[in-house]
Amino acid sequence: MKEIFKNADTIALSLEHKLYDSIKEVECLHLLALHVLRNKEHMQLEKVLRFKDTNNTHGYALDTNAEVNLIGFEKAHDLKKYLQEMESVLELAPFLELVYKQNKNFAWVYYFSKHHFTVLYPYISSKDFNFTLALEKEPFFQYATPKLNPKAKLFFTPLYMDSIGKGLMITIGKPVYLHHEFLGTIDIDITLNNIDNILVRLDTLNHQSALYNEKHQLIASHNIIKFFNRSKIYKIDTFIPSVILNIKDTQKNLKYINSQYIFKKTLANSKFKYIYMVNVYKVWLQSFIYILPIFILMLFSVYLVFLYQKSKNLNYKLKLQTVKDYMTGAYNRRYFFEVAETLYLRAKRKRSKLAVIMIDIDDFKIINDSYGHDNGDLAIIEVRKILEKNLRKYDLFARFGGEEFCILLDDISKEDVVNLFEKIRKDFEENEIMNAEVRIHYTVSFGIAYGMMGSLEKLIKIADEALYASKQNGKNQVTIYEV
Repeated sequence: MKEIFKNADTIALSLEHKLYDSIKEVECLHLLALHVLRNKEHMQLEKVLRFKDTNNTHGYALDTNAEVNLIGFEKAHDLKKYLQEMESVLELAPFLELVYKQNKNFAWVYYFSKHHFTVLYPYISSKDFNFTLALEKEPFFQYATPKLNPKAKLFFTPLYMDSIGKGLMITIGKPVYLHHEFLGTIDIDITLNNIDNILVRLDTLNHQSALYNEKHQLIASHNIIKFFNRSKIYKIDTFIPSVILNIKDTQKNLKYINSQYIFKKTLANSKFKYIYMVNVYKVWLQSFIYILPIFILMLFSVYLVFLYQKSKNLNYKLKLQTVKDYMTGAYNRRYFFEVAETLYLRAKRKRSKLAVIMIDIDDFKIINDSYGHDNGDLAIIEVRKILEKNLRKYDLFARFGGEEFCILLDDISKEDVVNLFEKIRKDFEENEIMNAEVRIHYTVSFGIAYGMMGSLEKLIKIADEALYASKQNGKNQVTIYEV
């Protein structure tokens, strides 16, 4: 029974990881959408001026980009504020493409506006897709509206048929609000075939399993439906008795009901439920006839599952390491320069000013020598926590190495920068880290470059010089150089 439980739990964990990755992609795109939309009034209208009418009555489309397209309906594109929204959202194009290409089970990645247009990846011509107002009645938009989602939470839709022809799918999305006004939604559409494949591929014991939502719609199944039609929506109640469906999640042991061993789990961060069922008589019969081969096969299968999970966890950690610092959870230097360069070029194009801030813990060697390297690591991790508490959600910061961090801020005045980092400096000064019987106090020095220069690297160099000045003048200081 332990092997059956472990097999089912491994499948559930794999589904949770897939779901977790999808949710994080939506959250990331949502933050990027907020960032570009906050600056929409400053956008220069370029791409949207190349709209053309489509064969669809009142329709219009960009139809000039081979990667992403903007397709809409009615004459909303005549109004300047709608044009600014469109121009801003088109800035998301490279990020939509990146998210799509990293996830094979994503059918569409897009922004859908209440102003009757969508920006979506992969590219589809207006000849193949007509935008109509009927689309706004589909779950992927309705579940984002204030009427159905007044708290603007991340949502999962029921199953529905894709209007562009990619089959049955679900959508994970999050409403986009600007100044308390609902603008639209960031959505990711997920096809169901890959979820079926997970259940089949990881079930080394080949029993019955299913994944279903709060409406009891069958999202994926294995060995439950004999002739599975992927264009039809099935109800789980049709195939599994309510006495089984109504049991609570299993914890460490399988439950025995109606001659079945049952594993049930509600997947984290969702209302999806995974259920795994084993017929007792089938197990006894197989054990009686094939006791030795099954025993060997089970050992080998468990080993394969272990290797697969170990490899998956390693790949997952490696994926995080490409953008995240392993110890602190902050972004790493590589990711900082990838995103910061885009922000720098945008600010330069708009002729606005940036603030680049270098941060370094004062006397960090003394902390390591006095309290040990483990407590030194806690001091570095605390930098990330205090910065997250004080910075805006869309502000960019990263660990550059050791005890050094770098921040890039846009859309902020010199006075606000100074006031913000004076507050952060005091937070560090008053902060106390408690670990067992050890109490750690330390200060942090800041160097700020404010303005605009010929390159991002030059701004970072000036910020580094300002940091050096803070250190030379007694540490625990904020020094700003305007350029």
